[in-house]
Amino acid sequence: MKSLFLIILLVLAGIAGYNFINKPTENVETVAVDESMPVENTDATVSDEAVTEEVMTETYDDDVSMITPADMPEEAQQAMYASMMEYNKCMMQDKPEYHIENVRAEDVAGATLEACEPNLDTLIEVLAANNVNMDLREGMIKTVRQRSTRKLMSAVMQSQAAQIMANEAEVATP
Repeated sequence: MKSLFLIILLVLAGIAGYNFINKPTENVETVAVDESMPVENTDATVSDEAVTEEVMTETYDDDVSMITPADMPEEAQQAMYASMMEYNKCMMQDKPEYHIENVRAEDVAGATLEACEPNLDTLIEVLAANNVNMDLREGMIKTVRQRSTRKLMSAVMQSQAAQIMANEAEVATP
């Protein structure tokens, strides 16, 4: 019986500690009353000292959109996915520049990124037209760009490695 009581006490202490540590923070504004203003009510409970009161402020703005891409209409989602697919297709298209000797991979990737940027702009427009949250939009664009860039750099580097190996094989065989 003693151990059960101890276990229950530990669980309650753990819950209280968790709630104390994870207590949400609230913005509190302190408003001071000017002492130079005449006081109309002269009750004995009101002192001549400055009276302060705390006013709770809301932690979110009314202007912030809470719409996610999943909340968009079906047609808008299809347009979003189509623009993402077009961007990825443009990025992964095998281009002749990948196979030119003595070309820096960064230069080729930069040119490809610039050529495919209009497809990403289409995605931005679709998300903005459907009032998707600004942070979600920026995060989604960043993620799409990073993933495609990694795949592009991998493809360019593999192409250049294959070209170097082919050149070395030609030199080795008389």
